[in-house]
Amino acid sequence: MIQLYNVFKTYGGNIPALVDVSLVIREGAFVFVTGPSGAGKTTLLKILFRWENFDSGQVLVNGMNIGKIKERNLYLLRRTIGVVFQDYKLLPHRTVFENIALVQQVVGASYRALKARTWEALKSVGLSHKKDAYPLQLSGGEQQRVAIARALVNSPKILLADEPTGNLDPEIAHDIVKLFERANEQGMTVVFATHNHELIRKTNYPYIALNRGNIVRA
Repeated sequence: MIQLYNVFKTYGGNIPALVDVSLVIREGAFVFVTGPSGAGKTTLLKILFRWENFDSGQVLVNGMNIGKIKERNLYLLRRTIGVVFQDYKLLPHRTVFENIALVQQVVGASYRALKARTWEALKSVGLSHKKDAYPLQLSGGEQQRVAIARALVNSPKILLADEPTGNLDPEIAHDIVKLFERANEQGMTVVFATHNHELIRKTNYPYIALNRGNIVRA
């Protein structure tokens, strides 16, 4: 499902972000990626989604060699991946329903399918009653639930999460993790970046630890 072989990534030519990273994440796994700020967690996720290129090595995602995918074909990779961010990245002038529906419009879903899938995604995160609200009318936890629904609505094979509980209190963070666990139970591969070691201890999933771009535990 996800394979990295001897991957190097630097910024500015001399600031290491990933150093000789090799790892395999099997299909259907739930894996945490942890480490201090600047460890390389976000860089790793961006490479998996091909938001950023890497300097050398090989990266395979869903059987695709992403270092060789042409820009015009990136949609083939990205339609198989859902991404959740720490800062939600919701469009403030679109309703909750519209924020989720938009990612289906991008892949050409019919209005009938779009409406049904959006409604199901909202129900799955417990926010169907907020469909006409705007993001700034929601709490942080509710905004993150909308972001998760948006990531799930196209039924991706892989779900990437970059510090999705970083701005939330512990109780709400626990509820958010449960949503990722439910997605994993449905067959999605989950890669969840966090610096919250308490969260990792409570859930007991395997984790990959990074420090200054190096894997220190896998």
